[in-house]
Amino acid sequence: MRWPSQIIAIYELSSSVSSGDVTESWDSGTTVRAMVEQIDGTRYLKDQELIDKSVYKISRVFGDFSNNIKIVYGSLTLYPIRPWTRNSGRSLINEGTIIAATKS
Repeated sequence: MRWPSQIIAIYELSSSVSSGDVTESWDSGTTVRAMVEQIDGTRYLKDQELIDKSVYKISRVFGDFSNNIKIVYGSLTLYPIRPWTRNSGRSLINEGTIIAATKS
């Protein structure tokens, strides 16, 4: 993996139960460096409206993040479509890769 040059923010979703009600909220977020690469872009028609859906591959030094996250990259908000995968790179540093997409 090349040295990560893009800055992303990772927000984790947490939920709590109080009196039988479930409350979900996003944490304050963690800003990290990552490699972000667009791997697919699709335009399709939904309810007579053109929608762009982009898929990105995000690689970074692995950290402890759950699969209940959203990633903010510039003006985009990306949601995982596959869980984190961990692999060792050339320098034997644990790398995490996740595939995420814009939500339509």
